[in-house]
Amino acid sequence: MSELGILMASKLLLLFFFCHYSIRKAQSLQSNITTGSTLYTNSTPNFWPFSSGHFVFGFYPSGNRFKVGIWVVGSPKNTIVWTSRRNDSAVSPGATLVFSIDGRLLLLSSTRQVQPLAQTTQAAAVASMHDSGNFVLYNSSSKIIWASFDYPTDTLMVSQKLVPEKTLYSSVSKTDTSFGNFKLLLARDGNLYALPIRSLQDRKYVYWSSSSGSVERNLTLNLAADSRFYLSSSSGSSAMNLTAGGYLVDGSKVLYRATFDVHGILRLYRHQMGSQGSSNISILWMAIREENRCSVKGICGPNSFCSIDGADLSCLCPPRFEFVDPKQVSIGCKLNLTAKKDCFGDNRKANYRMTSLPNTAWEPNEYDLLSSVNEEGCSENCLEDCNCVVATFRDTMCFKQKLPLRFGMRNSSLPTTALVKIRRESLQNDTDVVVNKITKKLGKKLVIVGLVLISLSIFIFLLSEYLIFTYRAWGCKMLMMSNI
Repeated sequence: MSELGILMASKLLLLFFFCHYSIRKAQSLQSNITTGSTLYTNSTPNFWPFSSGHFVFGFYPSGNRFKVGIWVVGSPKNTIVWTSRRNDSAVSPGATLVFSIDGRLLLLSSTRQVQPLAQTTQAAAVASMHDSGNFVLYNSSSKIIWASFDYPTDTLMVSQKLVPEKTLYSSVSKTDTSFGNFKLLLARDGNLYALPIRSLQDRKYVYWSSSSGSVERNLTLNLAADSRFYLSSSSGSSAMNLTAGGYLVDGSKVLYRATFDVHGILRLYRHQMGSQGSSNISILWMAIREENRCSVKGICGPNSFCSIDGADLSCLCPPRFEFVDPKQVSIGCKLNLTAKKDCFGDNRKANYRMTSLPNTAWEPNEYDLLSSVNEEGCSENCLEDCNCVVATFRDTMCFKQKLPLRFGMRNSSLPTTALVKIRRESLQNDTDVVVNKITKKLGKKLVIVGLVLISLSIFIFLLSEYLIFTYRAWGCKMLMMSNI
């Protein structure tokens, strides 16, 4: 063989080994599922494991039922990062996950109802789970026709993007991944806005925003491999860093994720992967600091207020209010009694009094506003107004609030005092006693009057009988005398 031939053969051999290595490396980054594959809720395992072992796709428990999703495998617990058909009811044991022969990803309930898990215009030939956490469907030409990364739920993984006008929704709880109470919107103006899910997309309901300050529109939200969390333009240039990044880049040892949490706060997490599936999870960044968690609008329901004591967050009712459901205090509170008629009488001050809640406020929603008054004057005015249940006082301003109260919070830095009208505690009992006494006295009088009337009726009856007898006797006597 000539020298040129040997050189060509050497190059071809190197090319072969390089291609073989590249293919093996690419395969190590994902695991393929062929059509005809099936999973059952009661199978072991009931998920499709993948090469890295960090991510799996399949059935996860939701109460005593199941949902389909992707999670990070960890000890002592797994972390759900994506859920299919998130707002649908969980399926009963006996459901089946099928990657059908005709290339569809389907969920069959225990009653054999069919639900598609991926809407595609082409048949899929292969399904793959990438080490990034992205579950992908390919057509026969190896082109991606569907990817879970395009449909984020509450979490972004490394290399995943949130595009303009798309939204992350918080979960109900850590065990219920259905839509919760909050949403994070990436608007066309290039800013992220966090607000309650049950509100108009109005700026007044926004409790946190990224305030990028960028003049560019249509930015995307990105998470880089070194944990840098940033907004970028369509050209790929960075418009704003939420975090600086610079942490370890090693997908086999460290994972990063950004999650819009149950309580409506965007947080960046690091998973340090240990041996035998163990993991240590830490928070690298949060949009709202721990001591300001009550600033999340809607964290507590109507007519309640949020209070923080150390690590604990509580929803509380003001005086004269009680929880709608004591087992679910975040739902809110209700007025536990209605205004009495005596509020409109001359003795209203004797019937009611005002109590104060320092450093407490609700969303401004007043029906009346007084200026140039002190706290005592604000209390007096609310006490005189039978439509006023709660007023808030700040500086020299008095706000008489409409019900229901919304977005209440207590914070030591708030210069606002809430004033609540309450019924005097002893008044109700005293009133009951007075009513009982009046009733008893009135009852005795009625008995006496009744006895007198009965006695008089008997006397009149006997007198009339006597008069009738006497009259008849006199008549007989006169008749006898006339016959003599």
